[in-house]
Amino acid sequence: MRIERLSDNKVMLSITYEELRKKGCTKKHILEDSYIWHEIFDEMLDAIEEQLDIDTEGMIAIEVHSMSGDELVLILTIDHFEFLDTVDEVPAEEDGEYGCDLTFKFTDIEDIIGLVHDEKKVRDIESSLFYFKDAYYLCLSFDFDSQYDALEAVLLEYGVLSSLPEEMLKEYALLVIPLEATKKVYEYFVKKA
Repeated sequence: MRIERLSDNKVMLSITYEELRKKGCTKKHILEDSYIWHEIFDEMLDAIEEQLDIDTEGMIAIEVHSMSGDELVLILTIDHFEFLDTVDEVPAEEDGEYGCDLTFKFTDIEDIIGLVHDEKKVRDIESSLFYFKDAYYLCLSFDFDSQYDALEAVLLEYGVLSSLPEEMLKEYALLVIPLEATKKVYEYFVKKA
């Protein structure tokens, strides 16, 4: 197996079919995306981490460069979404228009449970709940600015205003509760208790 770094996040990996056969893998296993191929691919990722000191956790785009002759050549592009590490450092701006959509970050689900337990009005606001990078994000759609003004203090008591928009969370985060999140958190965790 030969590994070559092409750029910061691109690696060319080539392995002969003879090497694959010794590991119990055939072209058929590769084409069928079998368990055997997955195991060997994981071994190749481990070798990349070890030889090139590249973290292979994250999304990997795989381009089959060549499957002819006596070797398989893959180009791997590893995307760590490092740009997301700094997104929350941008201060959030409140929208002065009629109505607003705001996202609040909570370090623990217990904070959201405490919020919906203590403040009945927050349960009536349209909301969705996401999980991203060890935190929970509650997206709230207020009908009126005055609705937010009335709840601002209690929301900031349990969470912090986040600059991550709902669109970005839909793309990169795990959707926990898509609609009526505050109402459902209350029903699941507070009302039944």
